[in-house]
Amino acid sequence: MKKLISKLTLSLVLFLSFGMTAEAQLAKSGKFSGTFNGAGKVVAVHMLGEAPVFILAEIFGGSKNDAGSGIFHMSSFKCTFANEVVQMPKTVGNGYCTVRDADGDLFTMRASEKGSLVGPAVGTTTFVHGTGKYKGITGSGWYKATPLPEIQPGTFQMAATMGGTYKLP
Repeated sequence: MKKLISKLTLSLVLFLSFGMTAEAQLAKSGKFSGTFNGAGKVVAVHMLGEAPVFILAEIFGGSKNDAGSGIFHMSSFKCTFANEVVQMPKTVGNGYCTVRDADGDLFTMRASEKGSLVGPAVGTTTFVHGTGKYKGITGSGWYKATPLPEIQPGTFQMAATMGGTYKLP
């Protein structure tokens, strides 16, 4: 019985180790496409009369790579964005997003977007920093975020598609 438990334990350890090693492998360069969902909260609003002119927001969510593995697959993210209302309801925004994968490695992207207070936003991203397997990452991407109904006042939700390319040293 002890031998059977030892063999099962060893098999489980090897299986889990293989799975973690396989996930940690990442091609040195490639394309990616996928989806992400986010939920956010308005942190601050600057008003001009009754209209907002500047909105600071935090967004949290998760992403999935269409390939079923690789960069962005089953990852979590946090973004901080500053949006300016340039002509009601049109907005332009800039921010940073940090993504954490299942191994705990991180990468950060700078993002710029154009959109609307009540409609979709389209944006571009540039990789600016990485840790672990993402150290030295470069590349760029795009996204299109579509708003979902808010769950409570002061929050917002979105569903999005994304794609791009990356390169590792």
